[in-house]
Amino acid sequence: MNNIFRKYLILGLSLLMLVACHNNREPKPVTLKNTVSEKPEDVVFGNKAAPATVFLYASYECTYCRYFFARTYPELKKNYLDTGKLKLVVKWLDFGERPQMLNALQAASCISRYGIYDKFHELMVVNPGVVFTTQFDDLLDTIMEHNPVIAECILDNDNYAYLRGNVSEFRANKLTGTPTFVMNNRAYKGYYSYENFKKILEKEFQL
Repeated sequence: MNNIFRKYLILGLSLLMLVACHNNREPKPVTLKNTVSEKPEDVVFGNKAAPATVFLYASYECTYCRYFFARTYPELKKNYLDTGKLKLVVKWLDFGERPQMLNALQAASCISRYGIYDKFHELMVVNPGVVFTTQFDDLLDTIMEHNPVIAECILDNDNYAYLRGNVSEFRANKLTGTPTFVMNNRAYKGYYSYENFKKILEKEFQL
């Protein structure tokens, strides 16, 4: 498992650092028709009892979703998640319904609830293409061998109903593009630097 991480983290982190995006535009949120709510299968970063919630529709293959986790998330975690001010609830998406990616996202949901998610998440952020390799299959096998609860959760996936539901929910609200952040049922589309994201949080939650 550690060898897989080392191999792909070095490559993935170097590629992410090549991305340069400065989003200085004035955020223009869109009020959603349908209310977004937390589901048991969602991946939650931060204290689940936090008073404020930011929902994130994202794909591990989306460059700017990965850029958010590489550049904006560390400061967000330090100043808001770790202090209990808010939680980030992620609804992972796969529009292509590819078996390998659906299985990986199912694993993400299960590991976040019943295991240690950080390393798995880091691997997916820096190199989502790993899910199409035999090494990733071996990694999942190892995780399931060591944690029967995770194994049952991954295998009993109800034909990926939760993940397909995320896509349906996303489309029902006429959302397009990832990352899309939802706060107080208002959607903010695109990547935001930490400074700009902080301004949105202050506006939405007075944090």
